[in-house]
Amino acid sequence: MFAARIHDPNMKPVIVISLITAVCLFGDSMLYVALPIHWKEAGLASLIEVGILLSVNRFIRLPLNPLISWIYGKMSIRYGLVLAILLAGMTTLSYGFAQGFWLWLVMRCLWGAAWSFLRLGGYFLILDVSTGQNRGHYMGMYNGLFRLGSLVGMLAGGIFVDLFGLKPVAAVFGVLAFVALPAALFLIPAAKRDEAPEAEAGAKKRADKRQFFTEPAFIWTIVTVFFAMLCLEGMFTATLSHVIDVRLGSGQELFGLALGAASLAGLLQAARWGAGPFLSPWVGKRTDGKWGRKPYLIALLLLAALLMACVQIRMPFWIWTLNLFAILLVATMLTTVMDALASDLSSAAGKAAVMTWFVIAADVGASFGPFLGYLSERIFGLDVTFWMSALLLFLLGAGWLFASAKRNEKIRPDHAAGA
Repeated sequence: MFAARIHDPNMKPVIVISLITAVCLFGDSMLYVALPIHWKEAGLASLIEVGILLSVNRFIRLPLNPLISWIYGKMSIRYGLVLAILLAGMTTLSYGFAQGFWLWLVMRCLWGAAWSFLRLGGYFLILDVSTGQNRGHYMGMYNGLFRLGSLVGMLAGGIFVDLFGLKPVAAVFGVLAFVALPAALFLIPAAKRDEAPEAEAGAKKRADKRQFFTEPAFIWTIVTVFFAMLCLEGMFTATLSHVIDVRLGSGQELFGLALGAASLAGLLQAARWGAGPFLSPWVGKRTDGKWGRKPYLIALLLLAALLMACVQIRMPFWIWTLNLFAILLVATMLTTVMDALASDLSSAAGKAAVMTWFVIAADVGASFGPFLGYLSERIFGLDVTFWMSALLLFLLGAGWLFASAKRNEKIRPDHAAGA
């Protein structure tokens, strides 16, 4: 299927921008498994600083996203990507040389700007080249391919930082980001975004949108996205290598290999992103069926709550590791289902407005996750931190279950929606 689709001329820029984004992600993804273990090598004073640094790149995107969206209205996607690559390469190189919290803080903020250019550029390009009949396929291709950057960054980064240290790995990943420049310059269209459809929206449509944004379905979806991202993509992802390090102690032998915490966390995350291109389309297709999205959303939220609660239960190490991996897989599927829910809602109130709120909620949740995770551990301990996360996820699932039973309805995909 991939071989057939790659001949689609509109698919080619989607593949190119996906791979550019993947390469730029190497350094950032590496930090999530390496920095909680090698923070002293970076000149940091505590894990609280690690939590702030793994969060600030998301916080800075909150005011930057509307600004960068406006910039893309004045600048072509091509040159937005060139700027993103330059920022990504510079910041990734700096990870090997930066010493001290404040310099790291500046570099992580610059990376946040780079990621906004990459992410919005990808979304806008897909909207420009797709229609209502192929947009889901294009978006799935984009998500599956760019997350290969997370796979390489976490797997290779986790292993090689354990072996060689932070500096040489950051140098290699930074150089690779700069290598993506020719692809952006010669393979990405130079035309500016076409914003005419948005500008032509009438007063009644704008009023309908304002009313839509106060409806319980929209508000509850945004609340779910925020807390699910906070618990899973924020707190759990950022603390994974630290949690493994606490459990491992001096090390653990698996299949005859003594693995460090960063290496094992990198393997788990890499396996997650490797499974994503197959798992995400599969669960997305299931939610398109007669049962709709809600049963899958409820089941995944409740399953995530159960698995998070099990993290602090004593069990054989290999079963405990499988539980961690299961949480990562559930997070991947849950992200796909929430994306589908947001897409369904966008057909009722305008894609740009709904997806902007969706992205903001996801970014805010993921931003608070790392900092709150390490802060909660300092105050309450790891046990309470994971129990609180499990409780939040359970309440979300129970809330959706109660609302579905009360209204006896399903959120169904709008296959008739046009481009």
